[in-house]
Formats: sequence, structure tokens, C-alpha cells
Amino acid sequence: MSSERKVSRMFIRYMQQVLRNERINMYKSHLNDFKEMPLEYWLLEEIAEPYHLDDFKLTDDEIATLEYFIEDDQLSEAVATLTTADKMVLYHYYYSELNDVEIGNRTGKTSQGVNKRRRRALARIKKAYNNM
Repeated sequence: MSSERKVSRMFIRYMQQVLRNERINMYKSHLNDFKEMPLEYWLLEEIAEPYHLDDFKLTDDEIATLEYFIEDDQLSEAVATLTTADKMVLYHYYYSELNDVEIGNRTGKTSQGVNKRRRRALARIKKAYNNM
């Protein structure tokens, strides 16, 4: 039983790292956009329009196809088995770094429901990943 827990924890840490790395890759790919503009102009733009960095977030349609943003083929196939709601919860939890309450407020669900959906989604990914 403890080895199953250990494998689960390792898989969850792996998933967290993969999603964080994807966020870093997206950020780095857009970093050149910021380097082309002098810092003072960038700061003035940030003051005038503070939410322009939201452009780096995925839309709901892109979240529905979250597997296309994952480089690891096997993991991508495992994520493809999830429902859109599961992908939304995982994206907001690991990429947007929102907690269960914040995700619940956005989706109209309870924090317990969000937590349960997230745990089930990770279990589904693990099962699909191990069956490949």
C-alpha cells in the first residue's frame, strides 16, 4: 500500500513539474516581446493596462485541448482522456496557481467538489499513463 502511495506522489510531482515547465516555456517564448521594448515604456504600458499579461493564459477552448500543449507524448495521450471540466480544474490549479476555493468560485462548484474532481483527474491520468 505504501509503495502505491509513493508512486502516486511521484506521479503528482511529475505532473506539477510538467505543467510548471510548460508555463515557463510559454513565458520564455514570449519574453522576446518584452525585450524589444525599453523597460520604462513597458512599465508605463503595465500601469496603463495592467491586464495585458493575461494574453499568456489559455482560453477555455485551448484548455479543452490542453494535451496539445504538453510535449511528452505519453502524458499528452493520458491528459487527452480527461473531460474538459477536469482539464479546467488542473489548468487553474497548477498553471494559474489558484486554490480549490478560487476555482470553485469561478466554476460555481464547492471547494470540496473541485478537490474531488482534481484528485479523480490525477487518478485517471495516472491510470491512463500506466496502461500505455
